[in-house]
Parts: sequence; structure tokens; C-alpha cells
Amino acid sequence: MKKALLIFLLMISMLVYIGYRVMAPEKDTSTNISSYGEYLGEDGKHKNDIFPYSIPTSAKIEDFCYYYYNSLDPNYVSYLVYSCNDKDYMKETERLSKLHSSEDYLIYGTTGFNYPICAVYADGYKGYIYALADKENNRLIYVEINFCNYFSDINYENIIDKKYLPIDFNAKSGNPTRQAYEKNNTFK
Repeated sequence: MKKALLIFLLMISMLVYIGYRVMAPEKDTSTNISSYGEYLGEDGKHKNDIFPYSIPTSAKIEDFCYYYYNSLDPNYVSYLVYSCNDKDYMKETERLSKLHSSEDYLIYGTTGFNYPICAVYADGYKGYIYALADKENNRLIYVEINFCNYFSDINYENIIDKKYLPIDFNAKSGNPTRQAYEKNNTFK
């Protein structure tokens, strides 16, 4: 009897927790470049190898956004766009070229990118982190679209300029990659 009551209480606690997370998901957003270090910099809470640990002093920031959303699984959409002097541009593109990029990076329907890729981490389960180079303007573009369960809970198209997104990329709910996963993993 005590064991059944304990199991019942644990199940109720779990349902309350899940209900709370769905009704009040964790969120954190910033478009203020002065908060870059807090999120993606060297000591940032969500740093990765592709985004720079620090922004060069010659950088002219064109755009920045950090967006975190977690109802039950963490989702991130981040991007940074800046132009800089020749020296800083060359230094950063050299750093990026030394990273071990994913070889198969055309995922979620992607057919290509609008700019040359410097580095890319592509994961068929959770998405992209990549850096693009616009040599003509000494511009570097960093993008992260990271999610769980084969789709993004964040409407990334409302956040990132389309020209910085992978061409034909689709990680929306119900996307073909998610549908294939569901078809192959249904219980019979």
C-alpha cells in the first residue's frame, strides 16, 4: 500500500512539473551586443567552438540575437553578423578553417547556403551551428539553430534574416525529417 501511494505521488509530482514547464517555459533573449560574452563568449553559458569567444575590436556589429526557449527540451536560435578589418577577417577565417566541420551538412532539406561556409556543425537530430564568410564586405555571419526531437520550437524565420539561413532549410513542426523519424519509430 505504501509503495503504491509513493508511486502515485511521484506520478502526480511529475505531471505537475511537466504541466508547469509547458505553461511557463524557460525563456532568455537578448539583442544587446554588450551581453554577447554572457551567452556566447569565452565564459558564456552557451558558448560553442564556431561563434567567436570574443569579438574583434575592429568589428562593426550589424546584428546580434540570442534566443533560448525550453518548455521541455532546450531550443536555441542565435546569430551574430559583423564586418571587420582585413587582419581580423583573415585571423577569424583561419581559425574557423581549422575546426573539424561536419562533412554531411545538407540536412533538413537544405540545398546550400548563400555565402561560403567557413565551419559547420550539422546534426540530423538537433540542427546547425555554422559560420559564413562574405569576403567582399569582410563580413562574418554566425548562426545557431539548435533544437531537440527533429524540430524547432522557435520560429527561426522570424528571428534570422532569410539570406543567412540555409537554402530550403525546414525544421518547423511537421517537417519531412520529423515525419520520417515518426514513420520509422512508430509502435506496432
